[in-house]
Amino acid sequence: MFINTILTSPFDTINKSEFSVVNLLIILGCALGLGLITSLFYVLMKRKSGYSPDFPITIIILPTIVALVIYFVSDNIAGGLSLAGIFALARFRSEQKNTEDIAYIFLSVAIGLSCGLGYVLASAMLTIIMLLVLMVLYLTRFGVPSLQNMRLKIIVPEDLNYDHLFDDVLEKYCESYVLNKVKTSDFGTMFELTFHIVVKKSIEQKQFIDELRIRNGNLNITLVVARNDKE
Repeated sequence: MFINTILTSPFDTINKSEFSVVNLLIILGCALGLGLITSLFYVLMKRKSGYSPDFPITIIILPTIVALVIYFVSDNIAGGLSLAGIFALARFRSEQKNTEDIAYIFLSVAIGLSCGLGYVLASAMLTIIMLLVLMVLYLTRFGVPSLQNMRLKIIVPEDLNYDHLFDDVLEKYCESYVLNKVKTSDFGTMFELTFHIVVKKSIEQKQFIDELRIRNGNLNITLVVARNDKE
């Protein structure tokens, strides 16, 4: 029977001749359950940094929808081509500023695809392995820049020559600095300089900013930790 197959061998696919409501419910229940586990994991990992409240719901529902569609078109070439066209036309209406969220979307789609094709145990194994990998990356803070990595934005008037104007101050307070971007603002009356800097340990940020304000005529200065900068 199909039920015994998916419970004993994670790499056997669905036999369409054995279709039943029970088989379909098992597939949808597995997709929904794994989506719920993934969503709870996401909420746990993001409880400090915050997240969009509708995103965990998307992670729960998406595997079930994908599994349902794949289940009915997996042996139909025309239906499969139509499905591919639908996925090609689909796009996110809300911009995902955190690329890690896109990884959760692809994981949800992978769960739905594997469940829809009948790989129930393989889908569970995939989910467990990927969540363990994500947990290890989270606990080891892999790729997360330190608090010393910061983005500095300085506004200067258009009549002020900003070349090397702040070099001595930056060398005093920073281990390294790079001018990443220069753009005009306020209809060309101002320049906005954006630096990526690595500040020295235990610096006084107020004193650092005060010395910069002396050079730029007391105009706006923004200093933000790079990991918190969503720009």
